[in-house]
Amino acid sequence: MATRGRGFTLIEVLIAMAITAMVAAMAFASLDSTLDSVEGLREQGERISEVNRAWGLISRDLNHFVSRPVRNEFGGWNSAIMGGEVADQTLALTRGGWHNTVGRVRSNMQRVRYVLEDTTLYREHFLVLDRTSESEPLRVALLEGVNRVEYRFLGTATELRQGDFDTENWPEAWAISGTGEAAPAPGALEIRLELEDWGEVRWLYELPQAQP
Repeated sequence: MATRGRGFTLIEVLIAMAITAMVAAMAFASLDSTLDSVEGLREQGERISEVNRAWGLISRDLNHFVSRPVRNEFGGWNSAIMGGEVADQTLALTRGGWHNTVGRVRSNMQRVRYVLEDTTLYREHFLVLDRTSESEPLRVALLEGVNRVEYRFLGTATELRQGDFDTENWPEAWAISGTGEAAPAPGALEIRLELEDWGEVRWLYELPQAQP
């Protein structure tokens, strides 16, 4: 007589399905957590690239600083570098090394300024050094998510070279009423940014003292 094979009972099937569902849920949760981690790392990497790119441009401008005052659109003189409250919380400076790849008739120096509007830090530059009422800046969004920007200036570079200094005591504004002649530039500049996601970040620069 043939022996009938034994099948699964309904309870066994339900238990197997429950175990399978539990394993699938655990696997999905693990996959979801992994995907969130990957996405978080991607966003963090993009943010790091954005901050580094912005700071690279600021560093390039400061490293090419030259002590050349400029005429503003009202006919007066602005010092080679100015910033803080006296400049409406912007930073403006004259820089050299402006490459002229297409051979235009213009200076190799450039007037740039950094402006914070809402939570975006912008870089602006002018096509001419000495402006008129028709001179308009060209603007590029440099970094988003910026709540606050502060500047601190050091009168001479002596203290900076000694390596023992407290930037809290540095002036938060720099501007010298110009007469068209190059005035002494600060020896160093500290820039503080308060980012929405990172909090406060600070960069410190020793400024070139060479004349244009």
